[in-house]
Order: sequence, then structure tokens, then C-alpha cells
Amino acid sequence: MRSIVISLLAFLAFSECYSQNDFAQWRGPDRNGIYPEKNLLDRWPDVGPQLLWKYDNLGRGYSSPAVTGTKIWTIGMIDSISYIFNFDHQGKLLWKKPLETDYTGDYPGTYSTPTICDDLGYVVNGLGVLYCFDAGTGNIRWKIDMMKEFKGQPGPSGFLDNLLVDGEKLYCTPGGAGRHVVALNRRSGDVIWSSAGESVVDTYCSPILIEKGGKRLFIYITSKSLIALDSNNGIEMWKVGINGRALPQTPVYRDGFILFSDYRNGSFKLKVSEDGQSIQEVWKTRNMILQMGEAIVLGDRVYARGKQEKFYCVDWNTGQELYSEPAKGMVTTLISAEGLLYCYDMEGNFSLRKPVENRLETVGSFTVLGGTKDHCSHPVIKDGKLYIRHDNSLFVYNIAKELK
Repeated sequence: MRSIVISLLAFLAFSECYSQNDFAQWRGPDRNGIYPEKNLLDRWPDVGPQLLWKYDNLGRGYSSPAVTGTKIWTIGMIDSISYIFNFDHQGKLLWKKPLETDYTGDYPGTYSTPTICDDLGYVVNGLGVLYCFDAGTGNIRWKIDMMKEFKGQPGPSGFLDNLLVDGEKLYCTPGGAGRHVVALNRRSGDVIWSSAGESVVDTYCSPILIEKGGKRLFIYITSKSLIALDSNNGIEMWKVGINGRALPQTPVYRDGFILFSDYRNGSFKLKVSEDGQSIQEVWKTRNMILQMGEAIVLGDRVYARGKQEKFYCVDWNTGQELYSEPAKGMVTTLISAEGLLYCYDMEGNFSLRKPVENRLETVGSFTVLGGTKDHCSHPVIKDGKLYIRHDNSLFVYNIAKELK
């Protein structure tokens, strides 16, 4: 009975923002790239979906849009200064507010997607500065330079941290030796707990929260390990070493199992024990690797890019490779809605694909034009619209059978 009460309280705390209309985060409501949209087009016209509007003055950066039922936020860098941009759903720029100097090296600007919870927004820029801002005005409520305050470890091309909100906690991953993961009071920025962890550079991996054994576990990846922490106090519950190097990815969790990759060995499915305090390997497959594009699990099948410029379909239960298809470029970013795959590669090719028994049927495609560098930002689906950030532009397409 006690465990049921604990689980209920944890769920209610976690649902604080989810029950509101104004919540958005990295890769959708469950951070798994699956969007709970209905009544979407199951086939696109030959020219692709209808472009409703676009905005062409965002500046540099790779921050995906954060889209709620009322507004849209993203980050762009102009002349070394990053700005928060806020739009309504008709494409009107409501305001833009300056932050500070941002990362100007390779792949310049902010990589992180803003997290919006009720009246507050959170984002980390490419230099590792965490900002809490008023979601309605853009005014900064508080900020923390994670490089200075937590001795953070940036990656080779700046810093990425797709922040997690859980009730009144905000989790960040500076990567420092003394404070590898830090839980903050999301309203004040005060430290609640910190975990020493490992002193490693940012691996550009995004964390998730799972529920197991009456506990909420914070799951994240360093360049050395996959690690689970007790979200109440930051105590390490278990750790899996990585033989090779970690790839930019978000772990996938479903029904007590975790999927993640390393460069040398491919993808692993791991079973979390019933008490949440240990982990056991179920299977591994060498060809499928999760790198920036992430994986999508639909039914008993996993879809992801992998080695040899191929797109793989793997059985979720056994790890058996069911089929593979040629794929262009290094990375294909995947999201899903209504059982279809939305595939966006680094060259700007966007396709809608329907999984069938032994192949993927293409039921629509177009090319995202303009901008420079690679197409790396992850798309977003909200209220029948597809949002794509590329470099200086934000594109918004109608993908609904009947647009709201």
C-alpha cells in the first residue's frame, strides 16, 4: 500500500506541468519522439504538406521550437548574442529578448530546446549558461553559469542540456567532477541535491525520468557510462560501463526496459529490476546505433538509423534485425504520430513513411530549403502542425486532415 501511495504522489508531482496547456519539452510529452496527435494526413501531396508560415530572421543555432497550446519559443543567435523568440500560432513575432554572448565556434549558437512549464521557461546556451525566463515576457528570472558554478565540462562544439522538469525540480547535467548532475528548485535556482558522478565532457545526450520500484530514476549517459540516480537525493542506483564512446542520444524507456547505444557495440536493450536497483542485458545488435536522430519504438518494432548508411527495423523483444533500407547522409532524425514515421535527414530531405510488414512505404516527401550547415534540429508536431527549425528559419506546415 505504501508503495502505491508513493507512486501516486510521484505521478502527481510529475504531472504538474503535463496537466497544463502550457508545457513543452525536448522530443514531446514523454521525451520519446512520439506525439499524441490525431487526425493527421496519412499521405502528403506530391509537393509535400502546405506551408502555413515561416520566419526567416532567427539567426544561427539548432534549438528546436518549444510549442504549447498557446505559443512558440525558440532560440537564435545574431551577431554572437542569442535571443529568445516568441510567436503566436499565426506566425506573429510577439517579442524577442536578448540573453548573452553565445557559443561562436563550430556549429555556433544554442543547441538546447527550451523547456516550458506553466509561466516559466528554461534553456541552456552553447556556453553552458542556464536561464530561467518568464514565458510570457522573456524577462530573466534567474541564471546559473554551469561552467563556473558547477565546474561543468563542455563538449568539443559547445554545450547541450535538454533540461528536465519534474514537479518543482529542474534537472541539469553540467558534467563537473563534483556536480555531474544537479537538481534545482525550478522557481529559485537553489540547489536541492547534486551527484558527483564522473568528470567527463558533455556527450550531447539528453536524460529521461522513469518510474520503477516505487522510485523515480533519473537516467543519463556520460562518455563512460549509462547511469541511474534516485531523483529524490541523487544517489547512484546502478551504472553500466560503455565500451567505446557514447553517441549523442536520448535513451528509450518502455515497460521496464531501456534501449541505448555505444559507437563500438551498437544498441543494447536492458531490463531494469523490479526494485529499480539493478540492470540486466537482454540483447544487443551491432548495426543499429542511436546518433542524434534517436530511435522510435512502435508496437514490437524499433526504428532507427545505423551503420553503413542504412535505416534499420529491429524486433523490440529479441533484437533480431527484421529488415534494413538504404538511407542518405549520416543521420536521420525521427519522430512519430499515429503510427507513421517523420524522417528528416541532415541534407534537408523530409519524408513521411508508413511501416508495413517488411519495409517502409514512403507516403510523402519534400525538401526543407535555405540556411547553411546541417539539418540537425528535431521537428515538433502540435495541433495538426509540423514545426521545423533550420538555421535562420522556422517553418510551419499543415499536416492535419482538418486544421484546427
